[in-house]
Amino acid sequence: MSVDELRAGLARAAATVVPPEDPYGRLLRHARRRRRVRRTAFGAALAGALAALLVVPATGVGVGGVTGWLRDDGPTEAGYAVNSPWVWRLIDSPTRGNLAGDRRLVDELTRVFTAGRGDSGMGRLPEVKVLFVHEAGGHRQVAVAYHSDRAAALAVHQAPAGATARQLLHGSAFGNAPLLPFTVLGGVDGNDVRQVTGLAPEGCAVSWAETGTVRPDGTIGRAWRPSPTPGYLHLTDPHVRGWWRVECDGEVREQGPVGFGVSEVSGRSEALAPPSGTPTDLADVVGTRAAAQSTYRILTGASGLAAEPVLRWSGRLPDGTAAAVVTGGTDGSPALLQLGPNGDALLALAPPEDATPDDTETMAASRADWALASTGSGSGELTAVRLPVRAGGHAELDDRVLVVVPKGATGVEARRPDGSTTVGTVTDGVAVVPLPVGKQATLVARDARGTTLASAEFREPIFGPRLFGESLLSAW
Repeated sequence: MSVDELRAGLARAAATVVPPEDPYGRLLRHARRRRRVRRTAFGAALAGALAALLVVPATGVGVGGVTGWLRDDGPTEAGYAVNSPWVWRLIDSPTRGNLAGDRRLVDELTRVFTAGRGDSGMGRLPEVKVLFVHEAGGHRQVAVAYHSDRAAALAVHQAPAGATARQLLHGSAFGNAPLLPFTVLGGVDGNDVRQVTGLAPEGCAVSWAETGTVRPDGTIGRAWRPSPTPGYLHLTDPHVRGWWRVECDGEVREQGPVGFGVSEVSGRSEALAPPSGTPTDLADVVGTRAAAQSTYRILTGASGLAAEPVLRWSGRLPDGTAAAVVTGGTDGSPALLQLGPNGDALLALAPPEDATPDDTETMAASRADWALASTGSGSGELTAVRLPVRAGGHAELDDRVLVVVPKGATGVEARRPDGSTTVGTVTDGVAVVPLPVGKQATLVARDARGTTLASAEFREPIFGPRLFGESLLSAW
């Protein structure tokens, strides 16, 4: 499949199945990390995101997206090299879905998709395995793995309920995507209700926590519920939110937001316009406030935290950049820092060593004016969020923390457990304090007389990507 054909097909799919007002359809990528965390999806979540951004070009839900797949793996009729035993374990797993027990249908799908693999651009992958076949809400969906003994590719097709194997083959499709150990499928049913499915290898247990509880110290607790269907989890709105987790042989292999990658919140296009009458010199600050609150709602909603944003601070950093910090308004609530008023934001999830880019020079140039964002947790009078920095077409966490302090504070100390201390001077209600990523510290805000006005523990994962302090994991 050529780039132009892929773009055209996704744009057509998005035009017909994606509700434009759905904010989750605008949740995009999660960064490629050292373990190559990449997900594929089809339908509302994927097609809507891709259609909004193919021109830039950018990606959809799934880290590699279109550009990553084309650049890194070179999809051809030979598919993608399979180097993980977990992928083979997924291919060898039983067919899943509420139609998986219909052996006649599964056999017919296998026969029809095998005969049609040349038309699908899979001519050099001789074997076909039906991974998933499911019918809900007036539509039928099938996920198929084409493979040889060394390579594989994923295709997802959907058609109206009751569709034959041939009708599915020629229905709406997204194909020639990498096959991952935990494969994520997205879509909408015949009633435009969004749905997401996560497929895990046989023997792995999938759990789900629709909501999270924020503790006073800022950590997030989740009550995990096992999927009612072995080896996979199928969710429909309004339950497509929260986090899911995959455990295999007693070890957690995958954990993160249900069905979404979150290193980019996009599709909202240009800077959000400030209210009429806003002074020109404050327009970018006011716009940043609005953009930060919008970003916050999307990310907390997807995470099952659903905290309403409360403006904690807005103004300018020492370098003049417009910035805003929003929280959920209570101690320990999720916090977000956004730099810049653009509705499109690159979200910093990890330090440089854990945030391997999958962008190109063209992509980086197209995102040069995008806002940057990062997350943390708030604590009453003192809120600290690690600063995001731009690195080409993605964002990374910096070795500096922005601290919002109470009125009257003139400086902030970061006291490390080893006894070392770093200090930041307060300007316009905030201080920038040097603190390496993963290092815990007690933050203390003092006034000019040295009186302590507020203090809080700053905690974060030692390494790896995180969202609101909650570790994202993909260890296959």
